[in-house]
Amino acid sequence: MFEKNLEIGLLLDFYGETLSERKRTVMNLYYNEDYSLAEIADEIGISRQGVRELIKKAETELSELEIKLGLA
Repeated sequence: MFEKNLEIGLLLDFYGETLSERKRTVMNLYYNEDYSLAEIADEIGISRQGVRELIKKAETELSELEIKLGLA
């Protein structure tokens, strides 16, 4: 099952502005607004799998930023 990583929520608050607008929107809906993958898919007009892939890519970007910068 696809579970939310609470650490990513913190990284999103800290580094979220570095993400593309689309990724930032998806991450905000998922982590801050508690939307489901299906609700996000309906909201932005892509598949659930597309939403999941965007979330995983954004999580990777945020994690890599934290590894490199260590600011959060």
